[in-house]
Amino acid sequence: MRSEEPRFGQLSATRRAAIIPQARTGPLGLIWEWRYEIGLVLVVPVAVVVAVRIFDWGWVLATVALLALVVGAVPVARAEVWGRCRCVFTAHRVRSGCVEALVVNRRGRAPHVLRTVATPFGERAWLWCRAGTTVSDLEDAAEVLAICCLAPLVRIAAHPRHPALVAVEVIRDERAWAAGPGGHGRRESPFSGSRG
Repeated sequence: MRSEEPRFGQLSATRRAAIIPQARTGPLGLIWEWRYEIGLVLVVPVAVVVAVRIFDWGWVLATVALLALVVGAVPVARAEVWGRCRCVFTAHRVRSGCVEALVVNRRGRAPHVLRTVATPFGERAWLWCRAGTTVSDLEDAAEVLAICCLAPLVRIAAHPRHPALVAVEVIRDERAWAAGPGGHGRRESPFSGSRG
C-alpha cells in the first residue's frame, strides 16, 4: 500500500526549494515593484528642468532649500516623509522575505504587495496571495519576515471575506501596537474599516 504524497505546502523548505522553478518578474511587475524609485528618477529631473525654464535657478534652489528646511524643522512633515520612506523599504523587504521563506506558489511567484501604509506602530502591508499560497504560509514565515523587515515582530491577518487578501503588520513599536488605535488598548482587525 502506497502512502499518500504530502501536499506542496507540507513539504520542508529544502524539498520545496528543490522543486520550485526560479520565477522572473515580468516588465509590468518590475515597474509596479519599483514605481516610487522610477518616479523619483524620472519626475524630479523633469520637474527641475521645467521649473528652471519657467523661473530662474535662484528661485528653484531657494524653493528646494525651503522645502528641505520645512521637512527638517516641522516634526509632522518629517514624520510623514520618513513614514513614506519606511513604506517603500518595507514593501521591498516583505517581497524579499516571502521569496526567502519560500512563500511562493509552484511556479515560484511570491504574493503581490498591493499597498503599504505607515502606522503608529510601524507599517502595514496588504498582500494578494496568488493561487497556491495561503495565509498559513505567511504565518509560518512570520519570523523570517520580521528579520527581513528589521522589526521585532510581524503579525499576519487574513481578510474575513477575501482569503487571498492578507495584512502584514510590521511592528516596530510593540507598546504602540498593544495600545491600539487612540491608545485605548483595543486591537482591531486591520480590515475592520473595509467594506468588501
